[in-house]
Amino acid sequence: MQLGRITAVTITSPDLDRVIDIYSKYLGYRFISSTTVSAQQAKTWDAENIEGSRMIFMSPESSNDFFFRFIEQDIDEDYVPFGTYGWNAAELIVRDVDQSAEKLIGSPFEVIGEPADLSFTDQIRAMQILGPSKEIIYLTQFKSKLDEFDSPSPRCDIDQTFIVILAGENLDQMQSFLHQELSVKKAAPMQSRIRAISKVFDLPEDTKYKSAALAIRGQSLIELDEMPSKAGPRTCRPGYLPSGISIVSFIAHDSGLIGKNYDSNIPSFEKSQASTIKGNSGELIEIINV
Repeated sequence: MQLGRITAVTITSPDLDRVIDIYSKYLGYRFISSTTVSAQQAKTWDAENIEGSRMIFMSPESSNDFFFRFIEQDIDEDYVPFGTYGWNAAELIVRDVDQSAEKLIGSPFEVIGEPADLSFTDQIRAMQILGPSKEIIYLTQFKSKLDEFDSPSPRCDIDQTFIVILAGENLDQMQSFLHQELSVKKAAPMQSRIRAISKVFDLPEDTKYKSAALAIRGQSLIELDEMPSKAGPRTCRPGYLPSGISIVSFIAHDSGLIGKNYDSNIPSFEKSQASTIKGNSGELIEIINV
């Protein structure tokens, strides 16, 4: 199997009409379609209570190969972004992060990290925002192509997710799981300052965490972050999805699907079969076979 590009990021939200309004007005995303969660999806996701729940898809204004999938479900009151294991954030490629920041002024998106050049290069500039359903989104601009990053070029002001951020207890165990189960190549660990995590756990701002950036086919990456010892699994009500980013969907090439298969209802991939596995940190990974 070759794990390929990120094709969908799933977020739970109690008000999908508000999501459509906010994402279209401030991020330029288009409403694509609406459907409901099938019985097989709900069962495979260990979320039987959301069978029949409304589900919508939104896509960047100039592309049709990445989607935010929002599923109607209440947000867990105890969920703290950056505070638990699982999918922590989605990173979107943008043309101009400062212009994107200006568009967000007065919006329901909370800026939790102002636009700034990265510490190791002034050719990458990024900001972080908190969405209306407690989802964390990074907006990232590449001022120039860098040899060490096979990043996609933005096709509109705010385009696709090209990096997803996964948090867990042990970096080596997370890498081993993805390598053994999904043939993702391991990457050299590095020490990174992640101020958002330090803020949640009241740690010094310059605290460093073990992390790794795993490249996958299709100009996508999975960033792994090892969490502080006080962090724990993301809890959720029995029969429901975790709050925040619940599922990340990947294209898989030359794969035999793992687990029980079901029809993918992701736009552009409706004729494909999908399956879902639970990762080392409790994250749900959806595989779309093409």
